[in-house]
Amino acid sequence: MSLFVGILLACAAGLAGTLLCPDNKGSRSRLPLLAALLIGGLSWHAPARAGEILRGPAQVIDAGTLRLGARQVSLFGIAAPEADATCSDAQDRPYPCGRDAARALAERIGGAAVACEPRGGANTALCRVGEADLGAWMVAQGLALPDRDVAPDYAPAADRAWGRRLGLWSGVFQDPAERRGRRAAAALGAAG
Repeated sequence: MSLFVGILLACAAGLAGTLLCPDNKGSRSRLPLLAALLIGGLSWHAPARAGEILRGPAQVIDAGTLRLGARQVSLFGIAAPEADATCSDAQDRPYPCGRDAARALAERIGGAAVACEPRGGANTALCRVGEADLGAWMVAQGLALPDRDVAPDYAPAADRAWGRRLGLWSGVFQDPAERRGRRAAAALGAAG
């Protein structure tokens, strides 16, 4: 949406500036046109702002991350297993819980358009298919854990998934938020 708005603004401002601001030589000034194009370009590259809703087809990157067009967003309020995460089932057999959770999210979305409203951090968004909150759905299926500080409304669904032993709760897994924190710390240690 911001690309379309940026193009329209750039065209309107450039046309108005070129018509209204001639230079001393009698020809039209190109400065307003260049300024309008710059502003339009900046509006296209600007990150999503609160209240701006990103809409369109989504590509599932992992169980907690989507790409809509050129933007990558993390689902608000959840910690989901990374793509390479492995968990154990009730019989202590390993399985690719990260891939399984990502596949379930992709199946839930199907070919539907996704609408994401930025929340919290710069690349975090509350994403929906129709009226269904994808983060809440992931938690209810036991495929992600709620961030109880950020999204306390997801806690009852997580408790029900735990009680029914759905998804991750059917066996043993490492908390995705802890795993992500350990990887970030290891990366900082290696860089320093």
